[in-house]
Amino acid sequence: MNSWEINKIAGALLSTLLLVMGINMLAGALFAPTLPERPGFEIAVEETGATEAVEEPEEETVPLAMLLAEAAVEDGERAARKCSSCHVFEQGGDNRVGPVMWEVLNRAKGAIDGFGYSDAMMEVAANGEVWGYDELDGFLANPRDYLPGTSMGFAGIRSPEERADLIVYLRSLSDSPAPLPELAAAEPEVPGEAPAADETPAVEEAPAVDEAPEAEEAPATTE
Repeated sequence: MNSWEINKIAGALLSTLLLVMGINMLAGALFAPTLPERPGFEIAVEETGATEAVEEPEEETVPLAMLLAEAAVEDGERAARKCSSCHVFEQGGDNRVGPVMWEVLNRAKGAIDGFGYSDAMMEVAANGEVWGYDELDGFLANPRDYLPGTSMGFAGIRSPEERADLIVYLRSLSDSPAPLPELAAAEPEVPGEAPAADETPAVEEAPAVDEAPEAEEAPATTE
């Protein structure tokens, strides 16, 4: 067998192989299945309208006066340890990153001489604001929300109970601690609650029956 015949046989095999490959590719293009974007079966669900949003119950807000009445100075002193790197709590202490905390309750804002307060603090100080119970509670909850522009970088105390403990501790830092706020004398009326039933009215007494008139005495007989 000469080389010419070998080349013819090789060419025929190569042509056949190319033809088979071409047919295979053409068939794959024509009959390729369409795959979904996500694997699985699509299940048709009948729409029943928009789902009503479920309202989460609001957390009951406990009045600050009640929290302060139940707070403990010892717990507040422990809570104040996280502030000791920036504040001094002893009488006659020096200012650090923050001003001294002795007698801070009912003290005028921005009142410590020589301390570099922020412009935001000096602005409210010019309005005569003081550090009352509500003001301390709001500032300790989130200083930057309570006073935008403050230089205090503390993130705040989320727990109302912990803030109350800390406030009663700050209240104790004085030779004459201020009185705690008084609780409301009367409980607020609950909406929708039926009013208390009135007491049964007293039964009126029947009018007294007039007594029969006394019989007139007979005139004395003349002797």
